Amino acid sequence: MQTPVKPVSQPSTTRDKPSLSSELSSKTIATSSSPSFSNLPLLEQFYNLPISRKTQMITALIFIALGGLIGLGSSSLVGSLRSHLMYQTKSQLAVTELNYNTDLDKMGLGATAQAEHPTIVEASKILNQGQSLPPEIRTQLESILKNEQKLYGLEFVTLVDKNSRIIANANGQRQGEVFNPQGLVSQAMKQQRQIRTSELISWQELIKEKAPLPAGLTSQDALIRYTITPVKLPGTQTVIGTLIFGDIVNGNSDIVQKTVETFQDVGYSAVYLYDPKNKQFSLATAFEKTELRDSNFNTPLPPNTSILKQAVEAQGQPVAERGYLNDHSYTLAAKALPNNNGDEVAVLVYGDPELGLNRILKDSLMLQLSLSLMVLGIVVMVAGVIAEAITKPIKRLQKVTQQFASGNYHARVDSLSKDEVGELGSYFNEMAGNIATHQQGLQEKTEMFRFLAELSSTQTLDPLALERWFYQGLEGAKSLVKLDRLFIYCFDQDDRGQVKYEALGAGFTSVLEQEDHIEMVPATLLQELQVTLSTEEWTIEQLDAITEDSEYRESLEALQVKEQLIIPIFNQKTLYGCLFAQRCTHTESWQETEINFLKQFVSQIQVTINRISLAEMKALESGLARELKEITLKISTEIVTENLFYLAVESSRDALKTDRVIVYSFDENWKGTVIAESLNPAYPTALGHKIPDPCFAKSFVDKYRQGRVKALTNIHKAGLGSCYLQQLESLEIQANLVVPILVGGELLGLLIAHHCQSPRHWQQPEIDFLTQVALQVGVALERAKLLDEQTLVSQQQRMAKEQLQQRALELLMAVEPISRGDLTVHAQVTEDEIGTIADSYNATVENLRSLVTQVTTVVQEFSDTTNNNEHLIETLAGESLKQVEQITVAGDRLTAMSESINLVAENAQQTVTAFQQASEGVVAGEKSINETVDGMMSLQDTVTETAKKIQHLGESSQKISKVVSLISRFAAQTHLLALKASIEAARAGEEGRGFAVIADEVRGLATSSAEATAEIETLVNSIQTETKEVTQTMKTGTEQVLRGTELVEETRLSLQQITVASQQIDDLVSAISQATKEQSLTSESMNEVMGDVSSIAQNTSVSALDLAKSFQDVLLLAQQLQENVERFKVQ
Repeated sequence: MQTPVKPVSQPSTTRDKPSLSSELSSKTIATSSSPSFSNLPLLEQFYNLPISRKTQMITALIFIALGGLIGLGSSSLVGSLRSHLMYQTKSQLAVTELNYNTDLDKMGLGATAQAEHPTIVEASKILNQGQSLPPEIRTQLESILKNEQKLYGLEFVTLVDKNSRIIANANGQRQGEVFNPQGLVSQAMKQQRQIRTSELISWQELIKEKAPLPAGLTSQDALIRYTITPVKLPGTQTVIGTLIFGDIVNGNSDIVQKTVETFQDVGYSAVYLYDPKNKQFSLATAFEKTELRDSNFNTPLPPNTSILKQAVEAQGQPVAERGYLNDHSYTLAAKALPNNNGDEVAVLVYGDPELGLNRILKDSLMLQLSLSLMVLGIVVMVAGVIAEAITKPIKRLQKVTQQFASGNYHARVDSLSKDEVGELGSYFNEMAGNIATHQQGLQEKTEMFRFLAELSSTQTLDPLALERWFYQGLEGAKSLVKLDRLFIYCFDQDDRGQVKYEALGAGFTSVLEQEDHIEMVPATLLQELQVTLSTEEWTIEQLDAITEDSEYRESLEALQVKEQLIIPIFNQKTLYGCLFAQRCTHTESWQETEINFLKQFVSQIQVTINRISLAEMKALESGLARELKEITLKISTEIVTENLFYLAVESSRDALKTDRVIVYSFDENWKGTVIAESLNPAYPTALGHKIPDPCFAKSFVDKYRQGRVKALTNIHKAGLGSCYLQQLESLEIQANLVVPILVGGELLGLLIAHHCQSPRHWQQPEIDFLTQVALQVGVALERAKLLDEQTLVSQQQRMAKEQLQQRALELLMAVEPISRGDLTVHAQVTEDEIGTIADSYNATVENLRSLVTQVTTVVQEFSDTTNNNEHLIETLAGESLKQVEQITVAGDRLTAMSESINLVAENAQQTVTAFQQASEGVVAGEKSINETVDGMMSLQDTVTETAKKIQHLGESSQKISKVVSLISRFAAQTHLLALKASIEAARAGEEGRGFAVIADEVRGLATSSAEATAEIETLVNSIQTETKEVTQTMKTGTEQVLRGTELVEETRLSLQQITVASQQIDDLVSAISQATKEQSLTSESMNEVMGDVSSIAQNTSVSALDLAKSFQDVLLLAQQLQENVERFKVQ
């Protein structure tokens, strides 16, 4: 950055001044030496002249000498004053340039700070990665750019990427357009440094930007001040974008008006735009204020003024000349400003009106003329005396004037007389004193401006550097204003004052080193400053008019203060303290320049304090965010309520660095009890205290349910009731912070932080932190409640499963005797699924028992019939043998034999009937066994279907397991994304604080989801295992049913065999019956065929033996069937 006063260099002035002084000296020497060094013949001629002629010549010579002296003195004075005025105007032009560049420097500093803003860096990084900008980031980015535009009053605030395409701007939507004015963006990214320059901008570009244009700027090019600032990746030199600030000079009268108002509020200042191509000048902005206090805006110089062209040709060096503006003469100074390429694009002009100088010159010349006439009249009478009396002071005046013109501003005329020449010397001394004073004032202002500029360039936040900055600033300000004591008086939370920094002159009492600081601000003034936030200064006279505070007056007397100036210092609309400027050696009124300088100094202090506060706030937010993250992780793993409360209060007290944190829980009647506490041992405990508040349920429950947060800085100034205040005082509480603990939308209690050492102003990050801790506690309690409910459901499911297993085991034990043939068992029927199966078992067993009973009855009857027939067949065999033996007497007994044969036929018929009944019983038994087999098969199908459903249940649980596994993966991915978002938010700093808290909550929910899915997966695995066990049990039951079916099937086969045997017996008995019928038919012809009777009897005996054998076989089968049936227990 160029030094503002560099163009007005002292060597240049030294080179210009001697030429004028030499000319004056030569003229003076020539004039004064002419009578002294004339040649001798002329002197002799003079001596020979008559006295009258000699007197006339002397008079003429005196007139000539006096006229020459007056003319020479006036010319020297006018030249000296005009030369000094030009020098002064160049100095004022340097201040104009300083004001012009100061605004540009402020833009540069603001752009440098914003180029490191996390949101701007993040937006540039996202666009350079080829991604689209999220809406929330674009909204934040546009808000930042618009705030900067409003803060500095800019027309252009634009962010472009590394390809010079617009990311966002504060005016119209120009996203994606290439914006590279005069190639400055490319140059800044290439050089990786900020560019500050003045450039010309076309009307078309202004229209395209849609910027708010100054009044009167239409259809013309404009002069604009640019700051082109590269945006770099943090920690690297990689340029990822460029931030462009642009301030249009056209119509911006603040630039020039500020300069005019700096110098006695009179003058002319302007900025001209220069088009190098067309060699044309056009007015950008101008301000003129005359001695009549008339303000004229945008007044151009006359067209014939050549100073603009001279300034361009001087290439950055200041030029000066006299000119006219609105019929007033001005001393004008101008300097051309180059653009980034070194081409002049603007000209700064400052004009100092010559009305005052002309008035002084006119008065001086008139006075000189009057004095000259008077002196000439006296010289006519007393030429010699008057000539000597006049020429000597004039020579002395000429010498002093020459010294003054040569740059010796301390040169003064020693007036020994009070005549006109003496008065002229006094006027000269007064004028020279005014000029010297004005020059000194300009130098002091320049030093003040340079001092403030150096203060504003400090960007460090290091505590040691800041403390050194404060002390150096106070020392510098004290020296510039010539003070005896300058210090900063700060206020604490109780409005008690304390001196924090002090600059002290030698030999004076230090306020900083006093142990007990005196209250130096009257209470009346303190109250007014806190209410009005006024930045006006206060003198001793002003304070005396509003207060009679004795302690304040004693402090002034104790410090020997003669003059005092108090300027308030604010930190973000809060009274931080006051700057005290004191003079202890003399009384001197405060000058406006001194007051303005001290106000500017206070402004710099406020900026630094605000930066410190913002840095502390940012550090506080970052630290609390880390603490909240750790607390959230700890809370998410804790399920015991007592441990959860203890963790919350301990972690919160450590994070907030306070004296006590408690959990205040409510019962159903809204009576509170302190159930958890973290305490500084130096203060009384509140654990277990019951604090009744009959108004709480009516007045505060709904408010706390809606999320009310109450922060009290000082309980004694909060307007609390005396009863409530006594309760707080008993615990030595000075300040508290109260946030609600909500579980499922219901108020469980309050999380309260107490500060007992002193009153405390709770910062917003601290309030947000404690609110988030209470929220996490509520979420953890709600999660614990859900876990308890889930545990209860799991226990109920386990009990139901165990009950089902117990019922299944009881059913298996109840029906197990069936496998051993016990059909008397009866399974207990219940109202569950096992009861349905037990009912089916009972029905099947009942049918089987009935079937076995019928089979037993039929077998018994068959056995009885077989035994009876066996006796008859044996009788038939015996008779047949007797017939063979007594064949000879057959004839005699033929009738008896016929009757016997008839009896046999009848018995055979009865046997056939009995066998038919047995066959029918066997058929009925087979039918019952078939029904039993069908029932057993139906039971098998039921058991198989139940097994399939249980298997389907296992498959469904496997699907649930897959879904739970998928949810678990989603939860893991969500946790990972939340962790990444938290990291990015931590990088974003303040703009991301809220986003980081949300990311932590999402990660906490993801962790809870993962734990819940893990528990569900464990439960599903348990269900799958138990389902497999039930399936295996069902398979075992199915096998047992199959075994019972096989046994019944064997029984059915045995009955079929009995049926076949019975059919054979029936056939045999039918054959016997048929044979006996034939015997009966042929008995009448027995006598005739007696010869054949022997063989027939033999055949009958053989058949009877075969029939007896067949009956033995049938009886054996019936006994086997009886044994098989006896295996079943039916009673």
